[in-house]
Amino acid sequence: MRNDTPIIIGLIAVLLLWPLVMGDYAVSQGNRAMIYALMALSFSVLAGRLGWFSLCQTSFAGISGYTVAILGVKYGWPAGAVIPTAILVAVAFAVVFGLLTVRSRKVSFLMLTLALGQMVWALSFQWVDMTGGYNGISGIRMPMVLGINFNDDRIFFALLAVVTLLMFLGVRRLYQSRFGLLLLGIQENEERMRALGHPVYLARFVAFVLAGAIAAVAGVFLVFDMGIMSPSPLGLDHAVWVLTAAVLGGYRTLWGPALGVVILVALEALVSQFTDRHTMVIGLVLLLCILLMPRGLAEVFGQFRNRKAKSATASS
Repeated sequence: MRNDTPIIIGLIAVLLLWPLVMGDYAVSQGNRAMIYALMALSFSVLAGRLGWFSLCQTSFAGISGYTVAILGVKYGWPAGAVIPTAILVAVAFAVVFGLLTVRSRKVSFLMLTLALGQMVWALSFQWVDMTGGYNGISGIRMPMVLGINFNDDRIFFALLAVVTLLMFLGVRRLYQSRFGLLLLGIQENEERMRALGHPVYLARFVAFVLAGAIAAVAGVFLVFDMGIMSPSPLGLDHAVWVLTAAVLGGYRTLWGPALGVVILVALEALVSQFTDRHTMVIGLVLLLCILLMPRGLAEVFGQFRNRKAKSATASS
């Protein structure tokens, strides 16, 4: 991460130019990619630093999305109150889920998060009076602020780009902090870190809640981007999609999850134009990538860049 300044500069350039030079469809796909990049980042905070694979990060996004829909549409709350409340509600669920899972091991953690996520998904279907059931809640729109219409895809893109970049830079700073190093130490040798007096369970719990907060922010943007909130984003298929994107891009790296999301979104848009069986084609491509590059594309690129830098140093 110390040498990722060119990546940050490149991302800023792309984010600045994208809404100016691309069409409406490409801009809307860019919005979708950034939202799911935040969900994948939430996943990688746990998987990359603790070795925990969570299948309920999309559930936190769905909880915050439903909170926006219910309070904003059903009860008429203003957006200034709805958005922070939605994030706080999702974080409260993350606290509860964290308390239930913090002492579990890797496989049991995966199964517990799967069960908790499916409970939230089932609740969104069955609590019809509050969630609208299968039909969901529609009519969700961003507010006008100082005459700026955030429902315009390009303006929404600009707002989302700023928040996404800040979130990634915040996690970058977290990884470089003592807390980030503590999480890595727990992943490498939990018993040794506990013997040294480090609060292992507390660190795990804090990391879980922080990851839930990131997913909650993604959920707020998701519901405003779709204009409707239904049980679909809480389903297992979305959770697996996020997991796949993070693994494809490289969940152990900061920027890998975003790279994986961009590749998946672009691949879906491209392949779906030629065949109705685009899911099968994408699955085959992902299978090959995982078999040939098990540590993800970002680490492959990083290794190539390091070899190139070493060869340049040796030649000089």
